[in-house]
Amino acid sequence: MGGGLWEWLGKTPLLFEPVPPARRSPQATANRLLDDLASSLRGIPQLCAVNVPEVLEENHEGRPFYRTSDPRDFARGLGERLGLDPVVNKVVVHLPSRGAFRRWAEETIVERGIHNVVVVGGSSGLRHYGGPTVVEASGILNELFRTSGLREGVVGNVCLPSRPDEADRLLTKTLMGGRFTTTQILFHTRELEKLLAGYDRLCREFQVPPATVVISVAPISDVHDLEFVRWLGATVPPSVEDRLLGEGSEEARRQSIRLALNVWRGARSFCRRRGLKVPLGVNVEQLSHHNLAAAVEMAGAMARALSADS
Repeated sequence: MGGGLWEWLGKTPLLFEPVPPARRSPQATANRLLDDLASSLRGIPQLCAVNVPEVLEENHEGRPFYRTSDPRDFARGLGERLGLDPVVNKVVVHLPSRGAFRRWAEETIVERGIHNVVVVGGSSGLRHYGGPTVVEASGILNELFRTSGLREGVVGNVCLPSRPDEADRLLTKTLMGGRFTTTQILFHTRELEKLLAGYDRLCREFQVPPATVVISVAPISDVHDLEFVRWLGATVPPSVEDRLLGEGSEEARRQSIRLALNVWRGARSFCRRRGLKVPLGVNVEQLSHHNLAAAVEMAGAMARALSADS
């Protein structure tokens, strides 16, 4: 461990994405959760950052319902306990204006000392949102990093390999200063390979250093986990579903870890075979509180695989 996220992006970063406490959880509950997570994650080599999501749902009008507390508090508390860089995700479109996002960003960067932000858009391209676009928010963050003299400030994004023209979107985000992007949860590499090849070609064409593509993986324990990752946008082929849910939760956990390792190795092998220059990393998502032990086990397995591959 050690070093900021901005240093690890030149290597092979390993991030852990925990489940933050519920919105109205007492502080004592949040502190116990932080202590349990820190105890579980200590000692995992190559873990460079904790990547805390903002969990919300949109109603039919596109307005948000926040299910968890402010991810900044949780990210900072966990980062301090582990001595790791905190990363916060922010769904920027739900803020009322670009000015409101700038105020949020100033508070996050200057007052709270969090220098890694993943900017996330809305769930529908057909709705009008009041807040900035992902590109606008990226520009605001990078301007604040420059004016604050923060060389280590990092803007991240989210990508969906299954979405048409995703390589073009990723190039635009990179041109606006995005240093890394986390993928949706993946169980195979077919769509990812297409994205990596297209993104590499565009970066070469425009002579742009590619951002690090951080592959998201997660343990599955039961059918509820599987339904949740589908709701998040993951593609789960029937063959993968059969493999995960055939013989109970323990076997599902073991198969999840094998699948995650296969995704990593497949993506790494593809980049090497094709001579792609896109840096890769891994983001292990916890998904749910009952999956903590499985997610920590997956992170440990990934750390060993990344170390052996370096």
